[in-house]
Amino acid sequence: MFACEVKFAARLGMICLFTAALPFLLMMQGCGGASKAAASPASDTTPTISVQPATASIQQWQNVQLSVSGAEAGTACTWQAAQGSILSSLGNGQFQGSQQGSTQVTVSCGTETAVANVTVSAQVASGPIKITSGGTYSGNWSSSDSSTPAVTINTDAPVTIQDSVISSKGTLISLQGASTGANVTIENVTGTALDPGVSGAQRGVFVNATKVTSLVVKNCSITGASFGIKIAGAAPTTLQITNNLATDLEDRASDGNGGFLASRPSLGHFIILNGVSALSGAEIAWNKSVQTIGQTSTEDVINIFNSQGSQGHPISVHDNYMEGASSPVTGGSGHYTGTAMVTDGAATNPTQVTAFVQFQANEVVATSGTGVGIASGHDVSASANRIVSCGKDGSGKWYAWGANGVVIWNYYASTLFYNNTITGTVGGMVGPTTSQAPKAFDAWINGPDAADAGTSISPNDFSDPCLANGTVNLQAESAERAFWAAKIAAAGETIGDQHSN
Repeated sequence: MFACEVKFAARLGMICLFTAALPFLLMMQGCGGASKAAASPASDTTPTISVQPATASIQQWQNVQLSVSGAEAGTACTWQAAQGSILSSLGNGQFQGSQQGSTQVTVSCGTETAVANVTVSAQVASGPIKITSGGTYSGNWSSSDSSTPAVTINTDAPVTIQDSVISSKGTLISLQGASTGANVTIENVTGTALDPGVSGAQRGVFVNATKVTSLVVKNCSITGASFGIKIAGAAPTTLQITNNLATDLEDRASDGNGGFLASRPSLGHFIILNGVSALSGAEIAWNKSVQTIGQTSTEDVINIFNSQGSQGHPISVHDNYMEGASSPVTGGSGHYTGTAMVTDGAATNPTQVTAFVQFQANEVVATSGTGVGIASGHDVSASANRIVSCGKDGSGKWYAWGANGVVIWNYYASTLFYNNTITGTVGGMVGPTTSQAPKAFDAWINGPDAADAGTSISPNDFSDPCLANGTVNLQAESAERAFWAAKIAAAGETIGDQHSN
């Protein structure tokens, strides 16, 4: 939610250490006579896994996708760069060049390891570009001026931005159109928001759309932005946001020296629809958002604010993965009170109020906020979502702020709040009691709203895998991550920028 909005989450009342044993080889000396070393079969000494490519060279802010071959099916593999300051992990073998230098990347699969060498060179990019005619555009663009977007689209003709790398101290891609609205496809693009270098200024937005007739954002990788995809006051006939990867979004103000202030100029989101009328429907699906709790800052991951689909053509939010939503800012208006998915907005006009939204088969893991919140609107349904949040980090420190797995609350006391349901949720959310004991905080409905027409918060199946004999079981989150990996593999979906740098 924006800083000017009344907070929904003030209203709501809620990584995994893998250890691998490395084999050791015991060399034995024969007894008596000539000594000899015990022979070992080749299969015991020759690694059976390898990394492709074994060597790679990329520019700063570009991505490299590494893969492993030879691992047994079903074996969990972990990836790590020897120097994280040079390569930042985006998950599943994908890395982004953060600064110049060379480093090794190691993959561990069971008891076997393999390495690759990656070199990151200085970024070679053009300055900002302004597009005033239709067509397909590819390139590396960067803006060092926080007031100038790296890419500006000022035409209503169809434009495709693909296979590109974009960085900016301000907005990365600005969609303004010319008269009726922009018609844009953005696909296989890596976008990195840079520190503006000005005390009190906030990092930029990956896609900022103020007037669009058609927008498709697919297979993009977004790092460090205050907002991922921000659409306001639009009435698109086509709206699809799919298969994108957002990593460590950041809405705190810069301190001007590469760090952050304890303030949030605007409360950031991965995806926000603000005043969007998508009467032909919209799809937000197969996206992945991952934050590092305690180190990065964002608010709601997906916020449907005063936006609506229509009967039979809903805004469909399905099969997304959201982990680590949080902010280290405490106190004041910037205090974290976020939600993974929420319908929001205080509109009293039937044509503006949030309506006809479906949250289905999404996954929420290790979050500081509520999983699913219905705080505004009508004809909103949440079904078959998975919420597995254990409330503690790997060191045993509580991070849960006191939210719940799912919530229904007519927060704005609107007369346009009805036909809202949450069913089929599995998993559960754990947080601390006042005595710091672990407790399940799975579902909550504001008392009076239980009687609202067509509104219910059951049945759900909260098995609370994060609780085991009264203690926190972090392995439940590990299992959910594995569930998601198997799910996208089975569906044949790809997440993030897929173009070869």
